Amino acid sequence: MRGFLALAAAAIRQQAGYRAEILSMVLGAMIEVFARISIWKAVYGGQHAVAGITLPQMIAYAIIGATLLSNWDAALVVREIGTAIRTGQIANSLIRPASFPLMLFAENLGPRLFNFAVVGTPVIVVFALLYGLLPPASVAHGLVFIAYVAVSTTLLLLISILFGLLSFWVFDAHSLEWFMRGFGALLSGGLVPLWFFPPALAEAAHVLPFAWITYYPMAVYLGQLDLASAFTYLAVGICWVAGLAGLIAALWSGARRRIVVQGG
Repeated sequence: MRGFLALAAAAIRQQAGYRAEILSMVLGAMIEVFARISIWKAVYGGQHAVAGITLPQMIAYAIIGATLLSNWDAALVVREIGTAIRTGQIANSLIRPASFPLMLFAENLGPRLFNFAVVGTPVIVVFALLYGLLPPASVAHGLVFIAYVAVSTTLLLLISILFGLLSFWVFDAHSLEWFMRGFGALLSGGLVPLWFFPPALAEAAHVLPFAWITYYPMAVYLGQLDLASAFTYLAVGICWVAGLAGLIAALWSGARRRIVVQGG
C-alpha cells in the first residue's frame, strides 16, 4: 500500500508541474461544459421538462458529469500500454516488485484526483455562479453520490487498463483506444443520459459497467433513484469493480507469457 500511495503521489507532483497544461485543461473543460449546456438549452427549447427531466437537472448533469465524472480521457491509458508493448518497455515491468496493472492504476489515479481538485472544482464554481447548480436530492443522496464517484473513478481506470491489455492480442492500441473512447462516451451516459436512449439500447446500456461511470452517479445525485435502488446499484457497481479486477489479473497473467524480449 505504501508503494501504491507513493506512485500516486509522484504522479500528482508530476502533473502539478505542467502549469500551462493545467490552464488549458481548465479552459477546455469550461468550453465543453458551456457547449453541453447550450445544446441542452436548445433541445429543451423553452420547455421546463423533457421525459420527466427538467432543464435545471440537465444543467446539473452537464456541469458535474463533464467535470467530476467524465472529464478525463482514460483512453490515454490504452495508448500508454500500447506504446510500452510496441517499444518493448513492457518487459521492464517483469522485474518490478508490483504488478504492471497495479502500477498503471496508481500512476493514473494520481492525475485523476488532481483533476478533481484543480480542474473540476473551479469549473463547477464558475458555472454554478452563471447558471445555478441544483444540490443533491437529499443529504443522503449526496453521501451516496460520493461513494458512486469512487466507484466511477475505479471503473474508469479498470476499463482503460483492460482495453490496454488487449493490445497483447490485437497489436493495435489505436483501434482499441478509439473503440473505448466511443463506447465509453455513449454507454456511460456522458454525452446523453440513458433515460433519453431508445428502449433497446437503454436496456443494454443499463447493465454494462460504463453506466456506473456517469449515468448512475448522476441519477443518484438528481434523485432519479430512491435510496434503496441507489444502494442496490452501488453494490452491483462494486461487483463490476471486483469482476474487472479479476479479469485484468487473468489477462495480465496471460500477457506475461506473450512478452518476448528482442535481442536479449
